[in-house]
Amino acid sequence: MKKYLFIILIILLAVSLPAKSKWLGEDKVLHFTGSAFLTYWNYGMNKDILGHSSKKSVYFAVSFTLALGTAKEYSDKKLKKTGFNWYDLAYDTAGVIAGIVLINNLR
Repeated sequence: MKKYLFIILIILLAVSLPAKSKWLGEDKVLHFTGSAFLTYWNYGMNKDILGHSSKKSVYFAVSFTLALGTAKEYSDKKLKKTGFNWYDLAYDTAGVIAGIVLINNLR
């Protein structure tokens, strides 16, 4: 488990460095950590509070978090006029994967 946490920490440090690339930046760290947290939290709520099975809880956590990330990007396009950012969505997806890794190793 320490190996996974170390890899996640390295990714967060590398991504948070100021750069001119669209793949790096502080915003990407927020997308990654927010998605990882939401996935882990949604799983816990479904499994522990609502009493769903592990499989249903994972499905809900993943689908809800990805839908929320996609809705956020859509609102950026329509309301903020900053455009739909596929890089942010990629970090949302990576955060969901990290959340699943945490679920499998911490629960």
